[in-house]
Amino acid sequence: MQRAKQDNRKIAIYSRKSKFTGKGESTHNQIETCKRKIEITFDNVDLENDILIYEDEGYTGYNTNRPAFQKMLKDIRDKKIKAIAFYKLDRISRNVSDFSSLVIELDNFDVSFLSATESIENVTPSRASYDVYDFCICTT
Repeated sequence: MQRAKQDNRKIAIYSRKSKFTGKGESTHNQIETCKRKIEITFDNVDLENDILIYEDEGYTGYNTNRPAFQKMLKDIRDKKIKAIAFYKLDRISRNVSDFSSLVIELDNFDVSFLSATESIENVTPSRASYDVYDFCICTT
C-alpha cells in the first residue's frame, strides 16, 4: 500500500500598501487578517512555521515590479509554496491581465489562493473551479 505524499510546502501571505498614509489597512493588519483566515481554512497550520510573509510597502498594484511579490513568485517556482493568502484581490494586482497570468502560473504549480476579506478563493472544493472570467466581470 502506498502512502499519500505529505505536502510540506508553506502558505504565503502577501500584503501590499502603495504608500504609508496612516489610513486604510496597514500591511501589519492585512497580515493579521490573513492569519485568521488561514487558521479557519486550513487544518493543522502552525502560524510560526508554516507561513511565509511577503510584504511590499510603497509599491503600486498596477504592475508586478515589486520586490516581495517577485520573491514570492520565485518561491512558487521553486515549489516552496502551496497557497497564497491576501487581504483583498487588489493587494495582489489591479491589472486583470497580470492577475490572469498569475492564476495560470499558480495552477501550473498547484498553488491555491484565497482572499481574507472577499469570496475569492480556490482552496475549498466548492470554489476549486474559480474562473478568472468572474474576476474580469467584477472589475470592469
